[in-house]
Amino acid sequence: MTTLDQFSLTTVPLEKYFNDTRLGHGTGFVWKVQDRYYLVTNWHVLSMCDYFARTNLRPDAGRPNILRTLFNIQTGSFAKQRWDIKIRDDDDKPLWLVHPWRRVDIAVLPIPPRPPGLIVALYPLNVLANTALPIEVGMEVFILGYPFKIELPAYPVWKRGSIASEPELIGLTTRYMLVDTASRPGMSGAPVIRRSWTNRMVEPGVLGLLDTPLNKFIGVYSGRIPTDHPYEAQIGLVWGGSSIDEIIAGNVRDE
Repeated sequence: MTTLDQFSLTTVPLEKYFNDTRLGHGTGFVWKVQDRYYLVTNWHVLSMCDYFARTNLRPDAGRPNILRTLFNIQTGSFAKQRWDIKIRDDDDKPLWLVHPWRRVDIAVLPIPPRPPGLIVALYPLNVLANTALPIEVGMEVFILGYPFKIELPAYPVWKRGSIASEPELIGLTTRYMLVDTASRPGMSGAPVIRRSWTNRMVEPGVLGLLDTPLNKFIGVYSGRIPTDHPYEAQIGLVWGGSSIDEIIAGNVRDE
C-alpha cells in the first residue's frame, strides 16, 4: 500500500491570479484555532509587494485578487481538488489578516465556507507539528514548498536547511531567524519544521517514540536574503511561528 508522510499533505500550492491573469505562485499551509481554519503564507505572496521596501514585486504593479489552490480530497486519496479563493472583497480591500504592528512577513487568510459539492481534507499544521522539541542554532530543518511549476500530483519538495542564527533572539530583534539553504521563489510561504527520529532531542520529561518521527513547527519561510553576487552565502528568512496566533487574535485586516 502506498503511503505519504502526513506533512506532505499539510502544504497547499498557491497560484496567484488577477481575474484570469496568472501572476506567479507560492506556498501556504492550514492552521486551526478552535473551529476556524486559516490559510497561512507570506504577506508578500498576497500583496505582491516587497516586505521591507514596500515596493511592487512586478514591473506592471500587478497584484492578485484570487488564489487558485489545490487541496487534498480526503484522507487516503492522492487526488487534489482545485479551489479558487477570493483574497480581496468587492471593494478591492484585502481579506487577509496581518500582525497588529505589521511586524512580520506573514499573512493569514480565513478560509471561507466551502462551495456546495466541494470536498476537501484539511491538515492543520499546528495540530500535527506540536512536539516539544528544542530549537537550537545549527540544527537541521525542512522547508516544505513548491519551487517548481505547480502540476499534479502537487506534493511539496522537502528542502533541507540548517538554523544559522540564534532562535532565542527572534522575539528580541528581527522577529525572524536565518537558515542556511538554497531555494526558489515558489518556496515563499512554506512551513519550516524540525524533525527528529530519536528521543534524545526531546525536552526533559517528554519522551518520544523511536518508530515514528517527532515534529515541531518553527515558522514561515519567506525566501533568501538578496545578494549582488551569485557565489555569496545563500541565507533565508524564517519568521517565528508564534506570530500566527498573534495575527489571528488581533483580527486586523490589511489596508
